[in-house]
Amino acid sequence: MAFLSDTQEALSAYTRAVELDPENAEGWNRLGLLQKRLGELADAERSYQKVLALGNRIEDQKLIAIATGNLGILYATRGDLDGAEAMYKKSLEINETLGRKEGMASNYGNLGILYLTHDDFDQAEAMFNKGLEVNKALGRKEGMASQYGNLGILYKNRGDLAEAEAMYKKSLEIEKALGRKEGMASNYGDLGNLYKTRGDLDDAEAMYKKSLELNEALGRKEGMALDYSNLGRLYKTRGDLESACGRYRKARALYVEIGIPHQVEQCDKLMKEAGCNEA
Repeated sequence: MAFLSDTQEALSAYTRAVELDPENAEGWNRLGLLQKRLGELADAERSYQKVLALGNRIEDQKLIAIATGNLGILYATRGDLDGAEAMYKKSLEINETLGRKEGMASNYGNLGILYLTHDDFDQAEAMFNKGLEVNKALGRKEGMASQYGNLGILYKNRGDLAEAEAMYKKSLEIEKALGRKEGMASNYGDLGNLYKTRGDLDDAEAMYKKSLELNEALGRKEGMALDYSNLGRLYKTRGDLESACGRYRKARALYVEIGIPHQVEQCDKLMKEAGCNEA
């Protein structure tokens, strides 16, 4: 329960768990997820590598699949898309061999996001629908919510805003029922992007601020940085360059702190376009 809404409490619990039992693979994995949420990418990688080492030592293919999948997400966050794809495919291969459907569904979703990054919409849609189908069969609502959200991003990129909104709201409804603040924050951010595309700037701002409030409560730095960047774009659209520059600077500082160079460069580009002073 703490993992869903109280990052620091969960972090303390899992840190203590691995201190008491250094071979607690679940503890290391959860610790890695929390460290990634906090933007502590180097620490998260070390935790995932612990899971991988444990899996290799006891020849537990499930642990290897979990660790490689999470390392793939970490590499994607850093902008290493080739490394991410290699990890996702390795994880998927193991999960398929094990018949581990929950893992397969996650792999399909992650590969879909990767294909979306490459503007390969058809391949992305195939992966998201595969993931959704498996999660529905398992009755796994968290996975269903993720895939609805992913499909929303896909439809928005295709220009089908009505369908995108329907997918985002489906995802948000499930996330609320599950009490998953991290998922809710992503949904609000995505809805903000959609409303901004429509020109509904007031609604977009409200969604971005909802997302930011949740991400701040969780200490989720990558999400906070994205929210600040989105708010900066919105204020620039309104012509409020002072507010835009202030949000871009906050986003940049967080990306520097997390260690995501390609996002720092993007912030620099946005600040230059808005005529922001460097300070």
